[in-house]
Amino acid sequence: MKHKIASLIAASMVAALFGPSAYADGLDSVYAKKGQVLQRLKAFDNPEGAIFSADGKHVFISNSAELGMPDKGFHWTHKGGYISKLAVQSDGTLKMVNEKLITGLTGPLGMAVSNHATHKFPKGTIFLAEAWAPLAEADGTEVKDPSVLDPKIVAFNESGKVLGSIKLGASSPAGKVSGVTATLANALAFDKDGNLYLADTGIGGGLFNPPVVAKGGGVYMFPLSSLDDLADNKDAPLSYIAVPDGGPDGIEVAPDGAIHFNTVGQAAGLKDPAMGGQYRLTKEDFKSGTLPAPFNTGLGALDGLDFAGAIRLDTEIVKTNSVVVTPPFSKPQMLGYDQEIKLAGPADIAVRKQADGSYLLVIPELAATSPNNKDNPVTVIRLPADFDKF
Repeated sequence: MKHKIASLIAASMVAALFGPSAYADGLDSVYAKKGQVLQRLKAFDNPEGAIFSADGKHVFISNSAELGMPDKGFHWTHKGGYISKLAVQSDGTLKMVNEKLITGLTGPLGMAVSNHATHKFPKGTIFLAEAWAPLAEADGTEVKDPSVLDPKIVAFNESGKVLGSIKLGASSPAGKVSGVTATLANALAFDKDGNLYLADTGIGGGLFNPPVVAKGGGVYMFPLSSLDDLADNKDAPLSYIAVPDGGPDGIEVAPDGAIHFNTVGQAAGLKDPAMGGQYRLTKEDFKSGTLPAPFNTGLGALDGLDFAGAIRLDTEIVKTNSVVVTPPFSKPQMLGYDQEIKLAGPADIAVRKQADGSYLLVIPELAATSPNNKDNPVTVIRLPADFDKF
């Protein structure tokens, strides 16, 4: 009961801070402060995730290599994904350093950079979510054998050396706690204490024979003290909150320490009761396994998530193909730009504050059924220094 009461109190605080779900009518206005379009670099294969290095000098892009065959449907290409490394230039644009820093990945999606060291993983290690469902070979042949599935979190350094991985299958320590296979591990985030969070969209399991239990996704918390043991596939403390039929997609920790995530369910064939919901979790929620109500609903199909100061940024991939701006005490709005631009599947964004107070926003564009011809875009936007002044 104590945990239930704590969750109810947290939910009321969310409504007070970010506004109630009266904003369920969707997006109908543009945020007053526009972004400056710096670059649209077309050099990727269905890029899904972006992350800045710990020092901000580099950006890493996950090329998901979604199959790109509309007649075959949406699938990740088995071992077809890779990571690109780019240098951040003085003007904010990106320059390719290593097109294929790491190869042989399956559905590489969201990333996060560690802020604490463990025995296995130095501070600044990049953690990457690999999605394994739905799955196909490069020729479009659908993979139906569930024994092929190997969902996991891969950890690597800035030179591309893989340092270890955390398994997410049904028999893994994570699977034993959640009771499911993380079929579509999607996004990652660290809090200030070094705890790792994962959003699993939980789709695609039904395409295997026999079907793999997924149940529409959930959110994991891996304590810092558990990371090394989990990388050795040893049982260690961790927590899980189910999000039935929601399809969690983006996840990020806010400056106040709250764990935010969103749902993409409608785009993933799920019911998604929130119809594109914005959620806020506390550590008490993870202790109790309780899912609080979303503080905003009806925003479509939300994907990426990050913060520019206290302002929450989500991406929406069905109704508007836009970046959604949600300041505290205000309704969600769309980001405007200094020139006309049409995004194609804005996915797992990355934001970093610059020395002049402005923010760089990196937007990978996962066009889904676009062919993998190394010409899909990543867009770089500069947000003004007063962007988070509301």
